[in-house]
Amino acid sequence: PASNRATDVRDALSAACRAAGVEMRFETAVTDLVPEGAGWRLTLQPGEAVLADRVVLATGGLSVPNTGSDGFGLRVAERLSHPLVPTYPALAPLTSVPEGGGPAPHAGLSGVSLAARVRVPGAKGPAPEPRGFLFTHRGYSGPSVLDVSHVSTLARAAGRTQPVEVQWADLDADAWDALLRTPGPGTVASAVRAHVPARLAEALLEHAGIPPDRTRGDLRRDERRRLVTALAAFPLPVTGDEGYRKAEVTGGGVALSDVDAGTLESRRAPGLHVCGELLDAFGPIGGYNFLWAWATGRLAGLGAAKLNAS
Repeated sequence: PASNRATDVRDALSAACRAAGVEMRFETAVTDLVPEGAGWRLTLQPGEAVLADRVVLATGGLSVPNTGSDGFGLRVAERLSHPLVPTYPALAPLTSVPEGGGPAPHAGLSGVSLAARVRVPGAKGPAPEPRGFLFTHRGYSGPSVLDVSHVSTLARAAGRTQPVEVQWADLDADAWDALLRTPGPGTVASAVRAHVPARLAEALLEHAGIPPDRTRGDLRRDERRRLVTALAAFPLPVTGDEGYRKAEVTGGGVALSDVDAGTLESRRAPGLHVCGELLDAFGPIGGYNFLWAWATGRLAGLGAAKLNAS
């Protein structure tokens, strides 16, 4: 909205519901959902039964459980013969805390932020654009990290280690190599600090084993190669992720092939429409998952109303 206020979105939707005659139940939990005759029986806490011709399941996934997302909808779908695609936290901050305990390798950089290109070596598609990157006490966050976190998470679930690399500035490996080969005043450190935050520059120089007083003219070939790698293809030491507690969305869920594309009605439980995060789909950071929730919610609602009227 023009106001950029989330509450205005909420108020507009709730006003439209009231105008359409929707009955809203607050502080009410659905504890069960079972087919009954040609429709459905919903059990509400503490035991009230509600009969419905059609049901739209829009309960969200497992992410951010403090908002009430406890996986109820996923359990219902599975009980109604939906073989779920295994779920996992997606768009989640990555961690680098050693498995045996101790501080994260880059805990000292906590709070440092910049625009960076985070990529998964060998991944198909266009090269990533520079997006926000944030060092945390436990690892790494920001849109650039969240967008690739699911690849790392799925690899760990399969018992594999998936490398994740970072290019810290607009300069790629060739550009950094050319810059460091060019004689000029000042130290290598000052040249790096011109493109990345000072604390990060110091850490990258230490990682590459470059003395802080080394000049570009005195930089040895092996030193230059190590530094170029650290600047353009830095390997993040990822050991895990922050899980559903901080994941933006839930990966996995009800397979798209198990719902009708035009109405989102379940192909396995007629009269049940599934939408939003319950479906096995998500997009990158940037509003795409809100759009998916609203678009599929609208499609499911219209589909339920149309089929019910017919």
